[in-house]
Amino acid sequence: MKFWTVFALTFLTFVFGRSWEQITSSKELRVGIRVREGVMSAEKNSGFHYDLVRAFAKKNNLELKLVVKQNLQDYFSGSVFNECDIVADNITILPDREKSMDFAELLPIKQILVSKKGHTPVRNVKLLADDTIIVAKDSAYYPSIQAKEKEAGVVFKYFFSSSAADQLKDLMGEKGTITILDSNLAALSLTDGALTLHGAVSSKQFVGWGFEKGQSKTGEALKAFIAETKSSSTLSKTWDKYIEGISYEDYLKLAQ
Repeated sequence: MKFWTVFALTFLTFVFGRSWEQITSSKELRVGIRVREGVMSAEKNSGFHYDLVRAFAKKNNLELKLVVKQNLQDYFSGSVFNECDIVADNITILPDREKSMDFAELLPIKQILVSKKGHTPVRNVKLLADDTIIVAKDSAYYPSIQAKEKEAGVVFKYFFSSSAADQLKDLMGEKGTITILDSNLAALSLTDGALTLHGAVSSKQFVGWGFEKGQSKTGEALKAFIAETKSSSTLSKTWDKYIEGISYEDYLKLAQ
């Protein structure tokens, strides 16, 4: 009987992450995060998501422990909450991702058409028939633009990037004339003034921070903190510190 009790406790420890009570008792917050633009700087611990999650840890008297991930899929390819308490990153909240974790909504986003400077403003989706649209087939952007193609009753020309991460590079390499990015990523790309944003090809979605399903108190703490950052202007000030191409207020007009 003793063996099976020990086995069961070991199994439960392996499967489930830590509760909010366990996190606060340990005085340590383990955060999954990537080193990439708009999340955390490679040179030093700074960046939009890093600064906000550091403020969350400080508010709750917790020491921040970073669990650095390489790829977005690393958050969904295993039991990430065995090693992380929360995930603070540019994660679009999608139905398939909600099967793996729950989310606290942080920023609204839309999928936005992006071109090089000088492109004629795209005021009607039918005008895209004159463009070559750069998109990765396995991205969330492709179904959205296909839906617009069907809605407009026209045939679009495509250049298929190897991944969504290559779309902007292919645009700058003139593989096509227009591409699609999430509005928060599009905002990051405006810094050097070489690009122009056009209309949205999706309805509003959200970027959020992830936490383990069933850990409702962790979720409550995250949601309360995010609400506080919005009401106190901490979120908008952090955005304006790191996102140089467009102010937070102008971004909301774009993404709402």
